[in-house]
Parts: sequence; structure tokens; C-alpha cells
Amino acid sequence: MAKISAFILAAGEGRRLRPATLFRPKALVPFCGVPLLELVTSYLNELGMSDMVVNASYQGDRVYETCQRLQHRHGWDLRVSAEPRLLNQGGGLRYGIRLVPEAEHILVHNVDVILDYDLRQLIAAHIAQQAAVTVLLIPNRGPCSVSLDGQGQILRFRDPQHGRYTFSGIHIFRRDILNYLDPDQDAPDIIDAYQRALDAGENVQAVVASRNVYWSDIGTAAEYIRAHGDIADCSLGFHTLLRQAQAEQARRRFELELKGVQCTGALGIGLEVGVPAGSQIHNVVLWDYTRLPRPLLYADGIFVGDDVRPPKAVDDARQPDPRIYLSLGVDPAACKLTPLAKQGSGRKYSRLGCGDRSWVWCAYNPDRRENAGFSAISDFLFRLGVRVPQVSLHLADTFEIVTRDLGQSDLQLAPQQLKEEYLFQVVEQIARLHVLGDQAVRLEELPLQKGFTKGLYDWERDYFRNNMLDACLHAPELWADAALEYCELRTILLRQPLVPIHRDLQSANIKVKDGLAYLIDFQGMRLGSAAYDLGSLLYDPYQCYDAELRQAAWREYCRQVRALGGTPPDYFVLLAAASQRLMQALGAYGKLWIKDGLQWYQQFICPGFDMLVEAAAEGEQFPAIRAMAAKGRDIAIQRLQKT
Repeated sequence: MAKISAFILAAGEGRRLRPATLFRPKALVPFCGVPLLELVTSYLNELGMSDMVVNASYQGDRVYETCQRLQHRHGWDLRVSAEPRLLNQGGGLRYGIRLVPEAEHILVHNVDVILDYDLRQLIAAHIAQQAAVTVLLIPNRGPCSVSLDGQGQILRFRDPQHGRYTFSGIHIFRRDILNYLDPDQDAPDIIDAYQRALDAGENVQAVVASRNVYWSDIGTAAEYIRAHGDIADCSLGFHTLLRQAQAEQARRRFELELKGVQCTGALGIGLEVGVPAGSQIHNVVLWDYTRLPRPLLYADGIFVGDDVRPPKAVDDARQPDPRIYLSLGVDPAACKLTPLAKQGSGRKYSRLGCGDRSWVWCAYNPDRRENAGFSAISDFLFRLGVRVPQVSLHLADTFEIVTRDLGQSDLQLAPQQLKEEYLFQVVEQIARLHVLGDQAVRLEELPLQKGFTKGLYDWERDYFRNNMLDACLHAPELWADAALEYCELRTILLRQPLVPIHRDLQSANIKVKDGLAYLIDFQGMRLGSAAYDLGSLLYDPYQCYDAELRQAAWREYCRQVRALGGTPPDYFVLLAAASQRLMQALGAYGKLWIKDGLQWYQQFICPGFDMLVEAAAEGEQFPAIRAMAAKGRDIAIQRLQKT
């Protein structure tokens, strides 16, 4: 029997997991509460691997110490190949193979790959076919860059155009195959060597895993978090320690729920974590001994085992956490932080520039639930195919987010000749949210804001009455004739199916960059009538689109919804929703002007009433609301002339 040794590639930092890996090497990052290195070594030992090489470079002393502890605890033969610098996979294998001089074949396992599969099949296929290389491929998941011919033979390892399979990060090779590594490179790529071997006629084989095999490549923070959710539902048949860790995670989650913690989404829970009763944790990984400060929504982040401090004030003095610069790989001294004009409730936005690169940095107050859920909702929308500014970093422990910089232009400022094109893009995007997001948002237990109910519609009505009719126009009596008709409007909306909606889909919340429209300020997302978003967009007082353009955009929205398999609302529902939204917007303009002293908003009061007149007049179903809006507009004109 040929001698086979194992080699665990564990030298890397895991830069895409920053800032989590700033203080712990990727090999020691926990998955389901167990360090990745321990999961891999445990499984390889189950296979009968009597000796295992572990290469180490980034924080290599910590990897070495962990190997020593595992060796002492379990009696495993772990041989650490300490690299003077990162040598890439190929260079690391070439440098470390000296530690197993008797090995004829090397079974390689990336430390950041989680797999439940009988690797004996891979080894047996390799030996039986007398292969030079045998790789395990994953079908239709991951980047899918490996192409096979009709007989299952590998054509190209890097063929993104025709590839249907992903290199799993697990492979076995005959020792002499390392001769195909580029001798002039210190850090060559093993895949390049395999392609050269294939092109030279070597016997390079593929074993394709079945579709139900659990496999995950822990690359980015989002992938790391989601993997914890994926594995919770898997039936694990081969990896004993992983199966035990899976069961322990379920127990810890149940224990937190008994203590009054709402647990949703993908969760990884370490030892002795402290989560206050009344908190919600969603799509988070809590490393051992993490302590959260008070009952809040904690979403879409990695907490690395420290006591999380209470939120800092979100004010002009607030600066980015130093880990922001380290994670982005930029020098703070070379960066410029420029406050942005657009701010939010409990949020501070600044442009973070470094040379020709820039991002948007946001510090937020998590006491406002919608702020804490922004990153999770952004990730959800991105995966749904809705264009949003992708989150580059989320420091959930200091309540900071870094997103892609989409520049200054929004739909409000776009050239008139391009507005129709952008408007059509937006309705296509929002149709995806309404149709595809309907089921997905429930399956993922997304932390939305409270959905539209009779109470919320009535709150918007009263917001309009108190802040516009009373405080601004001093004409509260205008509502009297519209009150009964409003009840009919509200009933129409309450009878509609509930889907996830943006909730604030106005032109100022649609960024434009490189000819594409992006949605922003979606943290208020909730369940409601799809027509509410369309009413916000098409009857926007910031734009006052003409009826012809509104109709064209509405028809395009309906077409997109039907193409996705959905059913659009009736047109009369759009008019009801537009009227409802315009009352809310007018209430906001009144409050922002009269109570908050923001005079800039007074310019939109008359356009808001104009749009309300048009929405209520179309279809002739709300004559009393139309009359109220017309009178309100006349009073507003007189009032504004005096200011």
C-alpha cells in the first residue's frame, strides 16, 4: 500500500475575514465553536492519517502552540512547517513536504474548508486509477471555474466561462507532481502546476461530490456567518467532531432562547457568552467569552470574544475605529475623512478617501433598531439581485459600517433625459424585492421593522394632520370631510398582500453611478403593500413626474412583476397607496420645517399637495381627499408667500 500523508494548508491570514483575523490567524477561527484547525485535524485522523503536516506563517507561533496542544491531548502526529513568509499553496507544499520524506502521496486539505464527505472514496479513486493528481470537485456551488469533458475528465482548472464545478480545496497528488511548480517563483500556485501536469499528459483525475454533500469555503465574513446557518440544517454522516459541534450549537441556541434572547438567522455561539435578555441576535458569530452590553438588535457581525462596550455618541467628534484602516489596508495618515451632506437618524456618514480609492463610512446608534439591521438587509438585497451599495466592512462591536462609495449623484440630480431610464431600472429592481423577496425574507427571518398595520397607517395619517394641517397650515378642520373617505383608503391597503417593501423609495434614496441606479436608505424595510413603494416613487414631490411617465413606469413595473411570476396590485391600489404616502411625506415636511427649523423642506410642501391632488383625482375614488389637498395647497401658497 502506498504511503499517504496529510498536509493542512494553514499559513494564511484570511484577509477577507478582517478585522476578525487581525488578532487571530484564520486557522484558529472557530466554526461552530471549534477552531478550524482542530476540525480538519480531527477529521483527517478519523481517516487514519498517521502523520499530518501543518504549514504556518501568519501568527505562526500561535498555530504551532495549538498543534502542540492538540498533539498532547489526542496523540496526533502534527508536524509544523514554519514558513519564513507566505509561500502560497504550491510554495508551502514544496517547502513543507520535507517533513514527510517517506510519503509517496500527499492528501491536501485547506484549513478554511468545511466538508462532510467520505474522503476514503477520493483516496481509493486516486490509488485505483494510478493518478498523478485527484481533486474533489463541488458541482454548481462556489465560483464554478473548473470545466470537464463528457467523460468527466478535467479540461481546464480556470475556465469561468464554461466551468460547472468548483475546486473544493481538497486534493491528493503524487509526490513528484511538485516538479511542475515554477522553479523561479518563491510562492507558486498549485493549480497552475496541476494545469501544467494535465497539459503534459499526466493522469489528472476528478471526483465529483454529490449535491447533498456539505461543503463550505470560509472566505469572507458573510460566507463565514452564512455557513453557520447552512450547517444547522445538514445531516452529517462522516465528520464526527463537526456533528458534535453542530449538536452543541443547537443546545446553546436553545439555552439563549430560554433566557429571553431572540435568535434568528445564522448563528455561531461560543463558550460562556453573555447576551442580555431582550436582545435579538441575527446572523452573528459570538466567539468564546463575548459579552454584549445591553438588549439591542445585534446583526450581521462577528464578535471576537471581548466585552463589547456600550455605543459611543454619534456626533461630529466620532472617528473610525483603527481596525477600519487596517482592514481596508490603508494608512490612516494618507486618508481623508469628509462629512457627507446626507445624514440620517442616529447615523453619521463620511467619505473615507485614500488616493484614488474611496468608501462611505457610517457610525450608527444601535438604539434605533433600523440602524442595527442595515448590514443584514444590505446583504439580503445584494443576494436577491437588487443593486445596493455593498457593505465592505461591518464592525458590529463598535457599530460602524463601510460601504462602496457611489458618489454624489442621485435620481433627484440626474439629467432630465436620463430620468426615464433610471426610473425603469428602479421599478425592475423593486419588482425583484416584492416578488423574489416575499418568501426569502420569511425564510431568513430578516430583522425588518414592524410591518404596516391599521395602527401604522393611522400614525401616518395623524402625522399629516398634526404636523401639516395643524402646526403648519393652522387648518385642522380641513380633515373633517376627508375622514370617512380615508377609512375606505386604509381598508384598500389593509386588504393587500404583505411583501417586503423599501418604505422610503423617493428619488433622494436612489443613487446613480456609471449608468446604473442603486437603492439606498433601505433600513426601514418592512412588510407592506407593494403599491406603497410605487406610490412613493412615482408621486415623489421631489420630482413631480408627469402622468404619462408615471403610467409608463407603472406598466413596466407590472410587466416585471409578471415576468418574475408575481401578480401586481390593481391600479386603484396604487392611487390609494400614493395618497397615503403623500400624507406621510407632507407631515414630515411640516415637522422638519416648523419643529426642526429645516427651512429647506418648505419648498416641497406645495408640490406634495399637487401630487396628492393628482393621486386622489385619478380614478375619481377619493374626491374628499382631493378637495382637502386642493384647499391645503391654497393655504400653503399663502403661508409660504409670507415667509
